[in-house]
Amino acid sequence: MDASVVHELFTDDGRALLASLPPYEEKNVVMLTTRLRAAGHSPELVAAALTQSRLRARAVDKFGDAAAAMFFTPDALEQATRAPIARLHAQRFLDAGASLVIDGGCGIGSDAVGFARAGLDVIGVEADPETAALAAQNLASFPGSRVVTGRVEDVAASLDQAGAAWWFDPARRTPGVADIRGRTKRTFSLAALTPTWELIQHVAAAAPAAGAKLSPSLAHHDVPSGCEVEFVSYAGDVVEASVWWGAAVRDVGRTATIVRPRPGDSRSSGDRVPPDVLHVIEADFDGIDAAPASRSSLGPYFYEADKALTRSGLVGALLDATGGHEFTPGHGYVTADALVDIGLLGRAYRVLDSVPLHEKTLRAYLRERAVGRLTIKKRDVDVDADALRRSLKLKLKGSNALTVVLVTLNGERLALVVEPL
Repeated sequence: MDASVVHELFTDDGRALLASLPPYEEKNVVMLTTRLRAAGHSPELVAAALTQSRLRARAVDKFGDAAAAMFFTPDALEQATRAPIARLHAQRFLDAGASLVIDGGCGIGSDAVGFARAGLDVIGVEADPETAALAAQNLASFPGSRVVTGRVEDVAASLDQAGAAWWFDPARRTPGVADIRGRTKRTFSLAALTPTWELIQHVAAAAPAAGAKLSPSLAHHDVPSGCEVEFVSYAGDVVEASVWWGAAVRDVGRTATIVRPRPGDSRSSGDRVPPDVLHVIEADFDGIDAAPASRSSLGPYFYEADKALTRSGLVGALLDATGGHEFTPGHGYVTADALVDIGLLGRAYRVLDSVPLHEKTLRAYLRERAVGRLTIKKRDVDVDADALRRSLKLKLKGSNALTVVLVTLNGERLALVVEPL
């Protein structure tokens, strides 16, 4: 987006144009574009305003009602931290005694806004001038916050202040390289981060408190000694691995933080209904190693661990809660004899049946039960679930719905037929 157009959006006329737009609907874009140009607005400003309208509509899922007054870029919105999780980050720094956070690589300011709303002063650092301008607007209503345009590598020394905490959300995109949907391609390599992983560690180790938001695929052995790595899930999906240093560390080692929106808060902003949150720490559950599942231990209940538990290696919390046995260690599928309330640890199912995982056998089983809608879950079985579903659906014409879980038991592949509880 051209810098002059970005700043034109911030003028009274630009804001009035944005405020005049109806709720975004793709089918109305051509008509709106024609009408706005006819009213005398430049093509560039119209395109920028409609882009912001589209991004704001998409951002409601992360920011709730606040999205209506924020500014975004497509890549920055994709990487932006959800408002409820940004509040958890802010609470870390508050608990660590911080009053000022330097946000290195602030993007459009999703975490910075969360810090500011929690009462922290913020200095955001953003290398891209247009994105920095958007971040400055998103932080404009917080007097103790500002944005510096520049690379963290170039400005870190001049910004560092005694007692300041640091937060890093390094760029995890490869500039100039797009994925199949046209978005900047994501990288999962620590060596490709901007600012560099080496600089992040150097600055963080010297700060009284620091944190860095990294990819959920972060390997456990890449976590620096003495730090805490927190694998965070939201509504069942792992969204980040945060590494914490200094006073921001609550428990050295691996932590799973499970964040689940409460019923009725489908927009996930957390501004209306705070989500439920559970922290599971390594010291409590690492090393719990029940015997693996076997035919004799196959119980009437099936539990699916939240993915934060599997990524952190803390499925032991679910084994401890259920007294169950895991099918394949580390994958979070557990069989148990008793139905217990596992809270946020995962989901519980009743096992209705088990079928050998052979396509013809499974198809016949489903046809006999008039199944037309099939949900397939799998974590440790080398099967293309989508291809299997398509193949089975070719001859499934019934009206009933069924869920099957693909597991390995004593070397045999099975389809467990389950119903959610």
